[in-house]
Amino acid sequence: MRRLMLPMLAVLVLASPVSADGGWVLWIMGGDSPWDSVSTFATREECATAMHQQAQALEKMGLRISEQPGASFSGADAERSMRGQCLAESVDPRTTAAK
Repeated sequence: MRRLMLPMLAVLVLASPVSADGGWVLWIMGGDSPWDSVSTFATREECATAMHQQAQALEKMGLRISEQPGASFSGADAERSMRGQCLAESVDPRTTAAK
């Protein structure tokens, strides 16, 4: 699982910080791990772009990716699975039934 996290974090280093007014959060979940907020963005579009970059990076690592543009992605192979989604800053998938 650590092999998956390094490329994901490298892509997210370029993310811009969110303003105090609120924003969008990119959430990633891998295998049995809980959802983890990995970066915040000022706009939904910026979050969706970063999420798409994550999906592409995981695809290059051999995961078969299914993506709903601007909303979410999921990827899996025989040994690993990953999911990602952009949600409004006020929504926490660990405490709500967000999909």
